[in-house]
Amino acid sequence: MARLIALYTGGKDSTLAVQKALEAGHEIALLLTTRPSTEDSWMFHTACLGVQHILAKSMGLEHAYVQVSGEREREVEGLADQVARIAKEYGADGILSGAIASRYQKSRIDNLAAKLGLLHLAPNWGAEPRRILEELLARRYRVMIAAVSTAGLGSEWVGRCLDRGSVDELLRLSERWGFNPAGEGGEYETLVLDAPIYRMPLSVDYTLVWLGDRGHIKISRAMLVEKTG
Repeated sequence: MARLIALYTGGKDSTLAVQKALEAGHEIALLLTTRPSTEDSWMFHTACLGVQHILAKSMGLEHAYVQVSGEREREVEGLADQVARIAKEYGADGILSGAIASRYQKSRIDNLAAKLGLLHLAPNWGAEPRRILEELLARRYRVMIAAVSTAGLGSEWVGRCLDRGSVDELLRLSERWGFNPAGEGGEYETLVLDAPIYRMPLSVDYTLVWLGDRGHIKISRAMLVEKTG
């Protein structure tokens, strides 16, 4: 079994990857969240940065933020430098990612891991988008859509949580508009408010920022609360 540095955004894919890795018997040494210096990073999630350490506390895991440039390729080089230091500090022998279908992301993490002599585990890789969404429902995740950036998804989707009705609607819209229903192409980004591996769910207050054809939530307060039901 591996001791892993998990690339962690607080979104559905990275959280699901953490749960699957733990179920497979791996150890999570650290949850690592990148902070790109620009909002148009090619590699990294930029929605809701600043709450990931709270979610790590809910999971009982260590967490760290690292700054990267946000510039294409340079941001990956910057991450490699950080991971090399952290892997040595934490005695990690692998990297965990939530990648599903983005060859751009997976190939760069593969190369980064190989360069550092680390494993790269991506337990969601190759899964059909519909299967990922159905798995989230079956595992009783509470997933909020934190940002949208594609034709077919309007402001009404920002802040909406995935349930049976919204997943079915998302699948229909993806067929009509041609986007990836799992959001793997950046069509939308998510924040996991509750999951089986959380000891306490996350509650957030936020405002909607809408920029005409895309938008996101801006969190004003985030805190862990007691589970109900």
